[in-house]
Amino acid sequence: MRVKVGTRADELPKVRTPERPQPLDPAGLLAALAGVVALLVTHRPEWSSVLVLAVSATALAGSRPDGRRWAAAGLAVAGLGWSAALAAAVLAPEPWSGVDGLAWGWQLALLVLAGAVCLLLRRRAARAADDAEQARGHAQQAAVHDPLTGLLNRKGLALLAGPILESSRRRGDAVYCVFVDVDGLTRVNVDHGQRAGDDVLLTVSDALSRCTRATDAVARWGDDEFVVVGPGTGLPPLEIERRVRALCRVGHSVDRTAPQPRISAGGAILEPWDDGDVESLLRHAGREMHVRRALRREAVVPAHRSPREDPGPADRRPRSTS
Repeated sequence: MRVKVGTRADELPKVRTPERPQPLDPAGLLAALAGVVALLVTHRPEWSSVLVLAVSATALAGSRPDGRRWAAAGLAVAGLGWSAALAAAVLAPEPWSGVDGLAWGWQLALLVLAGAVCLLLRRRAARAADDAEQARGHAQQAAVHDPLTGLLNRKGLALLAGPILESSRRRGDAVYCVFVDVDGLTRVNVDHGQRAGDDVLLTVSDALSRCTRATDAVARWGDDEFVVVGPGTGLPPLEIERRVRALCRVGHSVDRTAPQPRISAGGAILEPWDDGDVESLLRHAGREMHVRRALRREAVVPAHRSPREDPGPADRRPRSTS
């Protein structure tokens, strides 16, 4: 299964349930054929009522693509057949009277009215079906995608991570997971506003989409955390950090005053002979990310200190780095 990072709902594989046949579809066409045969044989306009019933039946048929073809065939048979029957009645040896013309005229008016009502009802049915399909698409997107970044949410990742693990184990391949944390997002929201924080998240999500593979599934795990799950060993967390930072700098190249996101990543690999599952893989990757983030925070020293805050030589101690 090929899942591109940042997959939208309309790009996910869609599962369609089989539709039951609509009995009114062939019934309308058969009734139209029967009415045309009766008109051609008897030359009696009263048989046009059968065509009116046939057209009415097509109006009640479903709005599926095959149902539309059945309805178009029924309307064509009714219209062309009635015209042929009228021509045969006019050319018949029997004399044509004004009463006959009036009777055929009334039947034509009824047939045209039924056809217009049929087209109107089918158009409304098709519009309702399209609206329902669009609503289902929006519901699917809202259910499995993050509304801000467009990436998968936790539910969407749960739907894709299991098949990725099963497919990899069938091939004897490993599965990797990387947790990515955007550090300092709360400070960005406080100092620069929610809009700036959303821009940081969008920049990081776009960077992850560009530096991962098409077979990887990327999700927004929390407010400031992202998860990558894919087959194989994938990129090391340090390499993902480097690539994401580089892409984020390019994304902020226009506005140098924009907050620069700080990234911490941790990863885990589930070998094909391990009996772990997706939950354990996520747990180990998240644990490593939290450890790396904690070590990095401890190693951070402010770039500028005031003279009062600057410790003396005896108080300075070396700090460990991750």
